[in-house]
Amino acid sequence: MNELTSSMTNCYGSDNWDAERFGPYKSTLKSSLISKLNGLLAGSLAIVPLANAPNLDREKLDRSVEGWSDLYELLEDEHSKSTLVQLITYRLLGPRKVKLSLNNASYWSQRQQVRRLVKSREGIQVSTPKAVLSHLTLLEIGYPIELYYTMGGVVSTFMLKQYEYGKAIPPIKVEDSDYVIDAGGGWGDTALYFAHAAGAHGRVFTFEFTPENLEIFARNVNLNPELAPRIELDQRALWNVSGEVFEYVSHGPGTSLDSTRHQNNGGKSLQVTTVSIDDLVREKKLAKVDFIKMDVEGAELNALKGAEQTIRTFKPRLAISVYHKENDLTEIPEYLDGLGLGYKFFLDHFTIHTEETVLFARAST
Repeated sequence: MNELTSSMTNCYGSDNWDAERFGPYKSTLKSSLISKLNGLLAGSLAIVPLANAPNLDREKLDRSVEGWSDLYELLEDEHSKSTLVQLITYRLLGPRKVKLSLNNASYWSQRQQVRRLVKSREGIQVSTPKAVLSHLTLLEIGYPIELYYTMGGVVSTFMLKQYEYGKAIPPIKVEDSDYVIDAGGGWGDTALYFAHAAGAHGRVFTFEFTPENLEIFARNVNLNPELAPRIELDQRALWNVSGEVFEYVSHGPGTSLDSTRHQNNGGKSLQVTTVSIDDLVREKKLAKVDFIKMDVEGAELNALKGAEQTIRTFKPRLAISVYHKENDLTEIPEYLDGLGLGYKFFLDHFTIHTEETVLFARAST
């Protein structure tokens, strides 16, 4: 309530906009709180100062407030709780009214620093999102890694360390010799990141199935012959059960098994077969799983349900994306907490907009 009220008089502009991700800033951007509320009430984003506003579904509002309250109490530290409040406020009021805490001088300095990492003028044009992946070498920022990637992505993955939670003691991250599930391999950035962190005795099992992504993934892995042997690619889609066949249309790194999330727009329909993490562990006869990262465009909850026995057996550290569906922020921690394994939960965010919110979890020792 306080965050919403204090934000009402703000009026930010292009300094609160990621032009690389969304294109040039439009000064005519508008935000209607009532229309946002009506849309968001179908999900969970409903902590609002307008409980008496007309046309609001009060029953949904009450359920949503209860869900957010439960999540707030479940989070372990003040950073996680303040991140949650700020994200709710941003989603309700938008970039004209709310500036996330990451949007500071240090962040923009990192964005500028990445420009110095360009190795050559050669780039890769991708159709979704419409962008050119720059040829980058990351030695200057501490990684013996070369790849084609977006500059904003380098900041999130490698500089902000999107799949580490360093504010916990000990940090929640991939450690030396870990076996890692990399769910949602995209263009290979996280596979390389984890392979570097896990070291020569670690292994990274990466899941990716979109043809355009796979081409860039292979090119990036081949640029890093020292890390490549630690990475094993599986071209199936993670789900709660194995053997199902899904039709999908490629949308680059945003490809989803949920056909309702994207319109076809004339795109070619493709097929992919599913596998569960539990079945993968049995197939590979894995003696351990230390870390699971998921960024699978809304399939996270289903994929976690397909990993229940793995989670119960090995109690891996978790880094799960919770921004693709409105209910993910409440349903995913609720599911994991309901397993009764004593997981502790943390929340962090790695962009200046709505994408890249990650739930971290570690089982009590």
